[in-house]
Amino acid sequence: MIKGKYAKLWLKLIVVFASIMSLAVLLCVVVFVSFQNGTESSGVTMKAAARIAENVFEDPTQEQIRTVSLMIRYGAHLAMFFVVGLVTAFVSMVIFSHYFRIIGIALSGVVCYMLAYYTEYFKQFVEGRHFQMSDVSLNWYGGLAGILCMVVSYFLNRLLVKLS
Repeated sequence: MIKGKYAKLWLKLIVVFASIMSLAVLLCVVVFVSFQNGTESSGVTMKAAARIAENVFEDPTQEQIRTVSLMIRYGAHLAMFFVVGLVTAFVSMVIFSHYFRIIGIALSGVVCYMLAYYTEYFKQFVEGRHFQMSDVSLNWYGGLAGILCMVVSYFLNRLLVKLS
């Protein structure tokens, strides 16, 4: 009996450690991508947008390429912070248990918003980059979607466990 208890404790510690380490790696990726030079960042996006526009339109105009580039950038903000929200919510659900998970989810929201705001805020100090509140909103909505997805999956899992 005691052996099983320690095994569960070790398993939980390993899961918590792995979750926190994966969150740290993810946050490093977000910071790295956010603080790229403005010319490099827009150059990569414009190349990808030109290739996509060539496949969508027969003879794409510069306006169409810019629109595709904008869609890529917005999608990248939403997708990156969706993953951040998902991972922070997962980490908080692993660390906190029972009714304290509500506090963990609230803390996940705070972490996502602070990361969304401050990655944009500090961009203004990077050459060729600037602060945009619309990007903060996109980051925040992506993070919220990730958190909501994790919470819904948690409750669906609980429901399926009770039904089986």
